[in-house]
Amino acid sequence: MGIRNITYKQINGCVFIIATLLLIVFAGRALAGEAAVQMNDELSVTSTANTVSQAQPDRTGAVITGAAVLKPVIDASTATNALAAQPDPAEAAWLHTLHVSGYAGQTFGMWQNPSTLRDFTPSRNNLAVSRTALQLDENFRLNETNTFFMREWFVYEPPYPWDSANIPIYNAVNANLSNHPSYGHFMNDWYNQYTIRDAWWENKSGPLTTYIGNQIVVWGQSLAFRVGDVINPVDTSWAFGFANLEQSRVPQWMIHPILNLPDYGPLSSNFLELVVQPGFAPQWWSSDYADGRYLGQDTKAARAIDGAPSASHDPSARFDIHYDNQFRPGLNVVLRPNLLTGPFKSPGPLAGIVAAPYAREFMFCTQLVPMIQGASTTHANFADPVPVSMRKPCALNLSKHNDPLGITGDGAIVDIGPWRIPGMQPENWNEGLRFHSLLDGVEWTAFYYNDNTGLGTPRSLRWTPYTNLWTYTYPDIQNVGMTADRPLPVPMEIAESLPLVGRAEVVYKNHESRPSDMRIDSLFGQAYSDQVLWMAATDLDEAYAPWLTATGNLTANFEVFDTIWMDSSKLATWANDVSEPLEKNQLEVLLNLGTSWWWDDFAPTFTGIWAPKGNTLLLFPAIVLNPPWTKKYLLKLQAIEVMGGDRQSVEGGAFKGESLLTAQFQYNFNLL
Repeated sequence: MGIRNITYKQINGCVFIIATLLLIVFAGRALAGEAAVQMNDELSVTSTANTVSQAQPDRTGAVITGAAVLKPVIDASTATNALAAQPDPAEAAWLHTLHVSGYAGQTFGMWQNPSTLRDFTPSRNNLAVSRTALQLDENFRLNETNTFFMREWFVYEPPYPWDSANIPIYNAVNANLSNHPSYGHFMNDWYNQYTIRDAWWENKSGPLTTYIGNQIVVWGQSLAFRVGDVINPVDTSWAFGFANLEQSRVPQWMIHPILNLPDYGPLSSNFLELVVQPGFAPQWWSSDYADGRYLGQDTKAARAIDGAPSASHDPSARFDIHYDNQFRPGLNVVLRPNLLTGPFKSPGPLAGIVAAPYAREFMFCTQLVPMIQGASTTHANFADPVPVSMRKPCALNLSKHNDPLGITGDGAIVDIGPWRIPGMQPENWNEGLRFHSLLDGVEWTAFYYNDNTGLGTPRSLRWTPYTNLWTYTYPDIQNVGMTADRPLPVPMEIAESLPLVGRAEVVYKNHESRPSDMRIDSLFGQAYSDQVLWMAATDLDEAYAPWLTATGNLTANFEVFDTIWMDSSKLATWANDVSEPLEKNQLEVLLNLGTSWWWDDFAPTFTGIWAPKGNTLLLFPAIVLNPPWTKKYLLKLQAIEVMGGDRQSVEGGAFKGESLLTAQFQYNFNLL
């Protein structure tokens, strides 16, 4: 692994130097265009409705990503200047169909109260983020029917005190790290990317438009919640509150044809969309986890979600969730006080309280039962619900011999081993079909999607009974859903000043795996349930509000989101390592307000997400500042507030204490 890292660093350094030289060479030719460009490094819920990340076909068959249409952008003045500067007509024609644009940005963030992070790290440093990012986009039209698009990311983040402070803890709990004594060995390069992100070819042939390559395809409409957004996994390691929903999505290699259909009776704007993902998804830049979960799986690592929930969970990397801090009978166990030394003193699932699902091993194995406070091998009590007759000596010295890293590696009490991502065999491919139409002013879609990787998330750990071996699994989920939106039928005098639009979507998921199940009669600790996700929203789209602004409009979004587990259980939890009982209904409400003054020179937004569970409240007030003479330079100031009474609620309370302030500078440019 060390040799591979050195090789990548050398390659990455060369790529970064070449990209920087190209930027310097082309910078002198940057256009003086003043077109406003959306902030490219923000939490998506702070965007107004007209900048919602929706990667879906427009009426011309192009793919819309964020606020930009990913098809050749040809500026007439640029083409004229290029022709004048280049006497060769062939070269001038080539430049005429090539458009290069992008942005460079720097983001700084500071923790508001580092002392509240004591559950995660001994560090009390205020630095939360320092991200330097460069994005380059190339649109090239070969001819009238063939277009190419490619996007590169060059991202650098320094080693963080949060991670560095965890190095001695990591060494103390794991003797298997003798060959890699530094936790920073894995984390110092974790957030850096020098990659080709999107790369695809578009071909138009009559009514058929085909996209082939690494793409982002979004079938949902929600600003912040994933309902119909079922195709691309989300990279959670890119930090809670920094990357917008578009940037968090991981592009997938796929064949993506769109067939425009003729109108049929009252149905118009009809098209049929197909997605086929063969499972080839190479990724190396964030596959070197400290626990070795993706060792040897670089050719398919991008099929799986990064983070889950952060770059490392034991010990915590930045933007991790809280561990258990209270005893819940039947779900977790409390170790005897005299055992709280050595590895059991560390943060994580063995920090005095052993969370679900690992508690199952301590309940069933006679060697481990006496470690539970108040329990013994000869009788059961409230702390250990397993009957004595079901307790047996366990084989706790087994090893998968393929995961030498981390506290859940070879020789550990809990040996998880690599997370086996479904491969590239045809039976593991993902396929989806969507139909789009317009009926009586209602734009609606219906879709089916076969997901062999469960949106890239390993839903639950499967125990090999009476051993120390555990396996993460990726459920095969069948998704059936619909989306709809239309202007709300309000009186004309109201519609003129309040243009309201309604949106809704619903998805039914078959055979979804519950995170963990602590029922005694379920030895494997795994159970399945059907799931229904729905979202209903009302949008106020750029309303004229002279009482607020004379040079801008008012935009508002209100969304209600609900997750329904059809087969709930009191002994099921909502996440591994967290023994919070799974709610049958997980309700969340979003409110987003946005406006601008002085022709977008001041663009404030206020966004909040509230959940009844634990009275959780997430607030994201922000303001984007543009200098009056240009829209190429942007400064965004934002506060991220995480509040609530239940620090382990799934709706966001698990991140309580990670409130921060951020400042981002961004320069948008056109090179060709």
